[in-house]
Amino acid sequence: MNGRERVLRALTRKEPDVVPVFEWSIDTKVVRSLTGSSDVFDAVEILDLDGIVVRPDYLRTSISEDEHIDEWGSRRKTTTESISIPIANPITDIAEYRAYTFPDPEASHRFLSLERAVGRFGGRKAVILNLRDVFSDVRDILGYENALVALITQRKQFEGLLDRCIEYNRTLAEIAYKKFDIDIVVTTDDIADNRGLIFSPKIFHELFGPKFREVVAGFKRLGYYCIKHCDGNISDIIGYLIDAGIDCIDPVDPTAGMEIGWVKERYGSRVCIKGNVNCNTTLVSGSPQEVEEEVHDCIRKAAAGGGYILSSSNSIHSGVNPVNFKIMVEATRRFGRYSPSIGEQPN
Repeated sequence: MNGRERVLRALTRKEPDVVPVFEWSIDTKVVRSLTGSSDVFDAVEILDLDGIVVRPDYLRTSISEDEHIDEWGSRRKTTTESISIPIANPITDIAEYRAYTFPDPEASHRFLSLERAVGRFGGRKAVILNLRDVFSDVRDILGYENALVALITQRKQFEGLLDRCIEYNRTLAEIAYKKFDIDIVVTTDDIADNRGLIFSPKIFHELFGPKFREVVAGFKRLGYYCIKHCDGNISDIIGYLIDAGIDCIDPVDPTAGMEIGWVKERYGSRVCIKGNVNCNTTLVSGSPQEVEEEVHDCIRKAAAGGGYILSSSNSIHSGVNPVNFKIMVEATRRFGRYSPSIGEQPN
């Protein structure tokens, strides 16, 4: 089997030849250490990962060496990771949400990275489109504090902006699906930390939960398999997310008390599980033996019967030891074969 076939088998809760492995995010420093290149595509090729996650492309206007304004109107500062954080937001008053102009979803540069990924990996590896679902775009447009205040004090306006964000992501998904040979979307939209949801379960069930169902249904109608990424403790809502129709839950965060064996036992017949080699400890400072042992433990707990994709417990961030990342991938190939018996120690 090739990588795309493995991932699709896992997403439909079937057994591929070997447990698939890929990451939604790999820091450029780790990529450079492993390949001599800053191009994550090269890492996917050299490590023979089974999939690659690609975001839409947004132009940047440089302000200084480490700051820029993006097409959303956010002023952003470059971090030590291969991401940037907003330090000033496009609007600060939710009352302005109707006048806000989203980036053109049909701009000629919007899917250049996706086009390149399909051209290089199409048919061989799973090319996965990274979009948002029900909170992160609102947060980035308004800022965290303003978004959370508006959620409580100006719910109608908050929901109006949220609906616009949902429609924007649905439009991106539709354009990409029609233009490229892809059929998997991952929404990387965090709504929890290690303690639990960042807002009350009541608010989730009143607003975000129904909207999330709407998002997933929209992606599924287009023809996508849907992976939901949310680290943190999501034990209060994981059943709801699965009921909404997702095909995979990612990354089952052990630092937040999410135990992969429990998730497999309780939900493995209904959803593919992705995760969860600890990227805070094991992949940062663990010995090669500790990395291999944790990979083996994840496979032993979650891979039986299919429906499992191995990955880190969140992402391959800049603090991950590149050697440990490589060992994780190699150990997955060693321990993750479904014949003769998944999880057996190889001779």
